Amino acid sequence: MKSVNFQELLYFLFGFACGFIVLTLFSQSYQALIANQRINSRNLKHQSYNISSDAQKYDHELSDRLFNEIKILCWIFTHPDNHKKKLPHLKNTWGKKCNKLIFMSIKDDPAFPEIIVIPVENGREHLWNKTKLTMEYVYKNHLNDADWFMRADDDNFVLMENLRYMLYQYHHQTSLYIGCRFAIKYPKVEEGYMAGGFVLLLYLKLMIFFFNFSFSSEGGHIFSKKALKKFNEISIHNASLCPQDDSSLDDVFIGQCLKNLAIFLDGRDQFDQKRFFPLSPEQHFKPALDPTFWYSQYLWRNVSQGGLQCCSDTFISKHYTSPKEMHTLQYLIYNVHPYGLQKNLTEILPRKLSIKELIRLSDEKSFAPNYKQHKIIHNIDDDEKYR
Repeated sequence: MKSVNFQELLYFLFGFACGFIVLTLFSQSYQALIANQRINSRNLKHQSYNISSDAQKYDHELSDRLFNEIKILCWIFTHPDNHKKKLPHLKNTWGKKCNKLIFMSIKDDPAFPEIIVIPVENGREHLWNKTKLTMEYVYKNHLNDADWFMRADDDNFVLMENLRYMLYQYHHQTSLYIGCRFAIKYPKVEEGYMAGGFVLLLYLKLMIFFFNFSFSSEGGHIFSKKALKKFNEISIHNASLCPQDDSSLDDVFIGQCLKNLAIFLDGRDQFDQKRFFPLSPEQHFKPALDPTFWYSQYLWRNVSQGGLQCCSDTFISKHYTSPKEMHTLQYLIYNVHPYGLQKNLTEILPRKLSIKELIRLSDEKSFAPNYKQHKIIHNIDDDEKYR
């Protein structure tokens, strides 16, 4: 009897010791895990989220084909304060889908070899010089690395597959300038209206005799290879075509420099629905916008507003995207699929548009209040023409 009790006691002590050891090891591992999570939480704004875009199994055959056929260089305007805050997140989401990705900043950063230093002063008032030097750099160093060149900001989110889908119908050997198109009129007296980020009030008197239209860079805009060549070979240093003084009106000035040298195309889809979002999606979902709001005054076409009808199924770009939102969009677009639902969508590439069709699209009259009727001249080289 005593031996049985002693044996049971040994078993109990042995089990207790083993349990204590396991509990100690687990406790140490758990504490290390919690500490590591706290560290990661504190550093979250400087680190990339580890969300795999391949979690949802897609057939990549068509997207891979377009990646190889529609080669896009993405240049991203940034500044030193945003290097660690924003660039890692852009690189690890949509930036991976560019054929080539470069960042344009005023300061080098060894953590980001993609940064190209542009020797200009910091500040929005120097955006035009930064833009000219960037386009000149890309032309001299990367013209043959891509057929299309997209300018975006470090808070843009771009769905590159849909951008390639849109560009498929165009020819890069034709001078094309594509984006969210605005109509701009410079009245002689009415200086009381401020058009969003253009800071027009400061420059209105200087700009009265200038061109009548431009694009908003806020949703990103795209140049064909031919447009980039014409900008650099014809316009950039020609004071009669391109402003030479620095300014914050970089997107407006690009429109001036390419006037008559490029075919201007609005990025909306075949149903007149938006694909480039210069405002937040919430603004586009509103049933109606104030007609005196700058966006309503300048938007080239009176596209749908309110509800999901406002926006295209082939959305391309949005502005004002935080790093967290980039990863949220990446997850929702590439990983989530509602169970039991199958999209009734046949993925057919659009046909190539003829040069006449492109000119007709470019020349269509705008109904924007700020539109001014004018004669459009297209200086098209022989090598741009095709049926």
